[in-house]
Amino acid sequence: MVRRRAEGVGLTALIACLVPGLLLGACSLPSGGAAISVPPDEVPYGLVTTTATPAAPSAPEPTSASARGTVYLVDGQQRLVPLIVEVSTAPLRPLVQDLLHRLALGPTERQRSRGLLTDLAPGSTLALRSVDRGTATIELQATVQDPSPVRFPVAIGQIVLTATSVVGVDRVRFVQEDGTPANVPVPPIGGVTTDAVTTEQLDTLLAPGTTRPARLVPLPGDDPVPVQSPTSGTG
Repeated sequence: MVRRRAEGVGLTALIACLVPGLLLGACSLPSGGAAISVPPDEVPYGLVTTTATPAAPSAPEPTSASARGTVYLVDGQQRLVPLIVEVSTAPLRPLVQDLLHRLALGPTERQRSRGLLTDLAPGSTLALRSVDRGTATIELQATVQDPSPVRFPVAIGQIVLTATSVVGVDRVRFVQEDGTPANVPVPPIGGVTTDAVTTEQLDTLLAPGTTRPARLVPLPGDDPVPVQSPTSGTG
């Protein structure tokens, strides 16, 4: 009984030293003697609780690199206007096909509200067949509703300027589904060619004061583009 009472007095003194608001005068430390160990089950709740160190925030998952590409839409005066879009960095052929995909989808509602349109017919299909020594061969499949003779050269201009906005494509040759050259209209109105179309032939279609953005540089390499999955426009 005496030993238990002594231990209780010692514990009371220790608690008075640790808990604010108790008698501070009782907290003087003894000048000598061995340290006394208090069993954990006799210490008031919370005094020996350890605080967990918060884990350092993890780094965000890496995302695929993006680049600024260019597609060409049409303003209310039937002039070509460059539009900057975000695309994933890729080798030449996948990058060009990605831009053709963006072009075939047509303008978004927000872009339409800005007066930007497309002269590509609804359901137009753009498939990149090949890129050889600066010439991109693109299949433009016929649709039930082709552009009017006035709009068709502008539609061709959209495709050519979009494709040639990537370094490595300097001209575009159009073919039919069976690979034979396609007759496409070029400025001036009434002109038709089966040859590759260059950007110089389309300068008169650009909106006044338009400066073509810097051409996008693709990644090294040339991943294959599956021609079995052409890009279809939604109109």
